[in-house]
Amino acid sequence: MELATRGQRLIAQIIDVGALLTLGLLAWLGTANGPSALGLVFSALIIVFLLTQFVMLWKKGQTLGKIVMGIRIVRVDTQANGGFVTNVLLRTFLNSVITSIPILGPLYGLADALFIFKEDRRCLHDRLAKTCVIVA
Repeated sequence: MELATRGQRLIAQIIDVGALLTLGLLAWLGTANGPSALGLVFSALIIVFLLTQFVMLWKKGQTLGKIVMGIRIVRVDTQANGGFVTNVLLRTFLNSVITSIPILGPLYGLADALFIFKEDRRCLHDRLAKTCVIVA
């Protein structure tokens, strides 16, 4: 089992967030002068993109960015895909809820990111879900 590098994880995150932000910007531009068919199309694409990301996390332990970078999420104890509860609920949903808490959220987010610099390269969300990211 080879751990993913910090750079691989960062680029995968940039790809995932960049794709979502691009769709969000296009949806916003499509509705800048009021509701339009184009805005609705891009809004629907955001929903499809997010659902696709969740299904890929659930089934393969990968997002679009992780696939591009050749990495995936596995449970620390079994090196197997964690599935829906581990990858979607614990790593993604719970982490998002915590980071959205006023005052505490940004502090948690900073600590979460800084944990990548520990020797095992596991962020706080990895620890919460008992996962690590490896080369696929």
